[in-house]
Amino acid sequence: MDQEVEFVARALYEAEDDALIWEAEPEILKEEFRRYARAAIAMLPRQERDAPEAQKHAFPYAA
Repeated sequence: MDQEVEFVARALYEAEDDALIWEAEPEILKEEFRRYARAAIAMLPRQERDAPEAQKHAFPYAA
Protein backbone atom coordinates (compact mmCIF):
# COMPACT_ATOMS: atom_id res chain seq x y z
CA MET A 1 0.00 0.00 0.00
CA ASP A 2 2.86 2.42 0.74
CA GLN A 3 4.18 2.03 -2.79
CA GLU A 4 0.71 2.67 -4.21
CA VAL A 5 0.40 5.84 -2.11
CA GLU A 6 3.83 7.01 -3.24
CA PHE A 7 2.99 6.44 -6.93
CA VAL A 8 -0.30 8.32 -6.67
CA ALA A 9 1.28 11.14 -4.64
CA ARG A 10 3.99 11.54 -7.22
CA ALA A 11 1.47 11.56 -10.07
CA LEU A 12 -0.61 14.21 -8.31
CA TYR A 13 2.52 16.27 -7.70
CA GLU A 14 3.64 16.00 -11.32
CA ALA A 15 0.18 17.10 -12.50
CA GLU A 16 0.84 20.50 -10.93
CA ASP A 17 1.90 23.25 -13.35
CA ASP A 18 4.86 24.28 -11.23
CA ALA A 19 6.08 20.77 -10.35
CA LEU A 20 9.83 20.39 -10.20
CA ILE A 21 11.69 17.22 -9.18
CA TRP A 22 9.88 15.02 -6.62
CA GLU A 23 13.10 13.78 -5.03
CA ALA A 24 14.29 17.34 -4.45
CA GLU A 25 11.13 18.53 -2.70
CA PRO A 26 11.02 18.88 1.09
CA GLU A 27 9.46 16.03 3.04
CA ILE A 28 6.65 18.27 4.31
CA LEU A 29 5.47 18.87 0.72
CA LYS A 30 5.73 15.17 -0.16
CA GLU A 31 3.67 14.31 2.92
CA GLU A 32 0.95 16.73 1.80
CA PHE A 33 0.69 14.92 -1.54
CA ARG A 34 0.71 11.55 0.22
CA ARG A 35 -2.35 12.70 2.19
CA TYR A 36 -4.05 13.63 -1.08
CA ALA A 37 -3.09 10.24 -2.50
CA ARG A 38 -4.51 8.34 0.47
CA ALA A 39 -7.77 10.27 0.11
CA ALA A 40 -7.94 9.55 -3.63
CA ILE A 41 -7.23 5.84 -3.11
CA ALA A 42 -9.89 5.67 -0.40
CA MET A 43 -12.46 6.99 -2.88
CA LEU A 44 -11.81 4.19 -5.38
CA PRO A 45 -14.49 1.51 -5.54
CA ARG A 46 -13.62 -1.33 -3.17
CA GLN A 47 -13.85 -4.10 -5.78
CA GLU A 48 -11.25 -2.38 -7.97
CA ARG A 49 -8.76 -2.09 -5.08
CA ASP A 50 -9.34 -5.70 -3.98
CA ALA A 51 -9.30 -7.28 -7.46
CA PRO A 52 -6.46 -9.70 -8.25
CA GLU A 53 -3.58 -8.06 -10.09
CA ALA A 54 -4.42 -9.86 -13.35
CA GLN A 55 -7.94 -8.42 -13.36
CA LYS A 56 -6.82 -4.86 -12.72
CA HIS A 57 -5.12 -4.65 -16.12
CA ALA A 58 -7.49 -6.81 -18.16
CA PHE A 59 -9.41 -5.12 -20.96
CA PRO A 60 -13.04 -6.23 -21.47
CA TYR A 61 -12.70 -6.02 -25.25
CA ALA A 62 -10.12 -6.63 -27.94
CA ALA A 63 -8.71 -3.57 -29.67
